[in-house]
Amino acid sequence: MSTIEFRQIQLNLNAPVGPLNDVRRMRIMDAIGEGFNPQPVPIAGALALVNQMTREAIFLNEAQIQYTSDGMPAQFSAARVDDLLGAVRDTLLLEDRFPMILQVIAHMDANGSAFERTVEAFTPVPPNTLRGYFPGLRGLGLRITFEELPYICDLRIEPLFSDPAYFFIQFNAGSQQTAQSIDAIVDDVADWLNRLQGDLNDVIQEILGA
Repeated sequence: MSTIEFRQIQLNLNAPVGPLNDVRRMRIMDAIGEGFNPQPVPIAGALALVNQMTREAIFLNEAQIQYTSDGMPAQFSAARVDDLLGAVRDTLLLEDRFPMILQVIAHMDANGSAFERTVEAFTPVPPNTLRGYFPGLRGLGLRITFEELPYICDLRIEPLFSDPAYFFIQFNAGSQQTAQSIDAIVDDVADWLNRLQGDLNDVIQEILGA
């Protein structure tokens, strides 16, 4: 059975950061520590710090703090992310309460053609009939929305068009109506990631007829 492989993990905190003048930028960089270097960003007033060795990035603007991990696979350490985001929070003297949005990009081995498997799995319409309706049909996508308070969740499964040997999977979980501490948020992120490679992975396999 195939298992989801994370390619990008992105955590967004809605935060009243305010203007980022030079003094505040230097304090943030000092608090985060070595390894993160400023990068040009085409957004006025924003700050982007990138760690090339660990493939992590921290992005801030006046209303947002964002952490991103990229890789094959992307890695997520709750303790490390707690430390990094906590350092930013403390430097900016922010209250430890944030609405959040998690976005996960992942791939899964299709064990064949993802185009063919989605056409067979995602609709009761027979594949030949469906191809008659859409002569240039390449594949289908499935979107599942569900609620697990305080999160509204969105799971998308479709062929990876750049390499149809894989499925492209995107998972979003947002608690826009609920503010939580960074400790609670990173623990929840770790739990969602475990579920994506556990019970939710099993559900995706069942949907795909594996």
